[in-house]
Amino acid sequence: MERWHDWLETHRDWWIDMVRVYLGGVLVYKGLAFLADTDSLIRLMELNNAPYASTLLAHYIVIAHICGGVLLMVGLLTRFSAILQLPVLVGAVLFIHAREGFVSPGSNLPYASMILLLLLHFSLYGSGRISADFYIETHKSV
Repeated sequence: MERWHDWLETHRDWWIDMVRVYLGGVLVYKGLAFLADTDSLIRLMELNNAPYASTLLAHYIVIAHICGGVLLMVGLLTRFSAILQLPVLVGAVLFIHAREGFVSPGSNLPYASMILLLLLHFSLYGSGRISADFYIETHKSV
């Protein structure tokens, strides 16, 4: 058991990097789903009285999710790509999913909140050792 614990401690970065890659993949998937049906995204925002619901905002959401998700997956410009997502997820939590409640059946509020917290984490701490950011930082030529 002690060897297992030691291995987990020495490979801690792998786990957080896997979370980052998965989070990026989820955002890309959601962005592609919104891209496939942008009109539904706009209607969803309008039905929930989201301020500034418009085609421009819908396109920002799609671009932020797809581009930011890809950047998160590879760990390139990790803080920037996470910060790019924050307004989208804050809006989703406050204006779209807040009415659903946290524990009601079919509510997406817990998932949107979890994604928001993960994005806050990566915007503050950046990517791990298994990322393009880390590679670039450690292989800078002086």
